[in-house]
Amino acid sequence: MEKKQKSKNNLLTMIILATLFGFIAGATGEIVIRTYLLNDFNPSYYNTEFNINDLNSNRSNLIIRDAKKVVVNQDVKVAETMTSIQSTLLRVYKKGDSVDEASSQNEVDLKEATFYDLNRPDFIALSITSDGWVAASLNPDIATDFVLDDYVAIDNNRKIYEFDEVSNFEDLPGNLVFLHLAKATNMPVRPVASRSDLTLGQSVVMVADFDSVYLTSVSAIEFPEGVLSGDSLNVRLSLAGDLSERFANSFVFNLAGDLVAIAGIDRELIPAFSYTHYWQSFFSDKIFNPPYLGLNYLDLSRVKVVGLERDKGALLKESENEPAVLAKSPAAMAGLQAGDIITWINNKELDYNNDLSSVLTNFKPEEEITVVYLRSGVEESVKIKLEAKK
Repeated sequence: MEKKQKSKNNLLTMIILATLFGFIAGATGEIVIRTYLLNDFNPSYYNTEFNINDLNSNRSNLIIRDAKKVVVNQDVKVAETMTSIQSTLLRVYKKGDSVDEASSQNEVDLKEATFYDLNRPDFIALSITSDGWVAASLNPDIATDFVLDDYVAIDNNRKIYEFDEVSNFEDLPGNLVFLHLAKATNMPVRPVASRSDLTLGQSVVMVADFDSVYLTSVSAIEFPEGVLSGDSLNVRLSLAGDLSERFANSFVFNLAGDLVAIAGIDRELIPAFSYTHYWQSFFSDKIFNPPYLGLNYLDLSRVKVVGLERDKGALLKESENEPAVLAKSPAAMAGLQAGDIITWINNKELDYNNDLSSVLTNFKPEEEITVVYLRSGVEESVKIKLEAKK
């Protein structure tokens, strides 16, 4: 009986050992073969990272499930960003002698033909609407003597456009001007990054022209001190590094290709979302027509009010020159008062990344918004119809 039991135990041990050694041999063989014979394989048994660029046709399909750490080479990402935005950039030149587009190349005297150096535009413009409106930041030398009919724009496909309209805004931050391309349709447009899309340390690229790109990061998001106006936006950005004069009058994009900011002649960076009300009003009504609520406030995510245990929201408070709620304003007509704390606008909570004035830039005059606020600790809400700022 004991011999039989020992025999069974020995047989079971041999089966277990054979299975174990077989598994080890198979796994080792697979690693050796794939490592030395299949160049695209990076064994996950001992390495948790692999280079997607090394994948060849044998493994052309890649699925990443529940990816928690995917590292993309920054130079590759910047190249992808530039590819995505180049179609929205236009080179602008002082106009040369015109040539009839109906003329064939054989009829053009090539010895006398006008040419534009694609590496040296007078300035660049960015397409911001599909029907041909472009934005540009002009340096003073061009802005002083700028005549609409004297310039042409060339898109990424080398198509030449003339201009037929210019915005009537004056003294916009960043020396910004809006121009319209004659006969333009279906122009590509990049999204505008919202305030909540901006984070400290975020990588961005400054684009001065097609051959000048500067990779940097957001080093500061600056707000004015003290009481703020709900109807004006004075946010400014700072970027890491010492920017050269070459990057004055340039555009700033995040690595998703969204427009983040516009740099003026002094390289002051104005967030693109702060222009939203200009764009919305001008392109719909041809006039400057931003939304107006009519109040002043303290951003509780940036100040500490003694005796108040709140770290977000907008506390309605008077400024040096104005009351907390302006007389006859939409806010006053809705019954808002000094000391109220606005916590939500529609479905957007007011916090460090979404201050009141930034959120309001997303709306147009005559739009109705729902304002949620606290009064003496009690939450209330009211619907307010925004007006056009006088």
